[in-house]
Amino acid sequence: MRQLVLRNTTYEKIYRALGIVCLVMVIAIVITGDRNEWAFWLQLIVLLLLALVFLSLNFGTLVNRLTAEAGKLTISWYNRPARVTVSIEDIQEIQTDESFVRIVLRTGRIIRLPTGMLEFDEKRAVRKFLKEATGL
Repeated sequence: MRQLVLRNTTYEKIYRALGIVCLVMVIAIVITGDRNEWAFWLQLIVLLLLALVFLSLNFGTLVNRLTAEAGKLTISWYNRPARVTVSIEDIQEIQTDESFVRIVLRTGRIIRLPTGMLEFDEKRAVRKFLKEATGL
């Protein structure tokens, strides 16, 4: 099994900053709120959960993974809600530019992986991994 794991550092910084803002809002609500009101507790719980989601980087979904194993390529990318698994034999070509890596399948389906927010070395690592995994 070959695997490439990439972290999107730009989105990490954005998410962490939003998590910190939520925690500051919790502190402001605790200081200024009325503890006898139900809305106080609702706001407190919702903002704490939201801060947890942001600080945990959406529970790890901002981690990009490419895995090649037993003739299958599994793509877990930050903008996709589920993993995409394709057979390596079904890949016709791989196109790259500054913003995307496009995997063209023999059926005509195109899988676009946004790489515009990744560092140059990470973009190169994605292209190299796909080239070695598919032989194209």
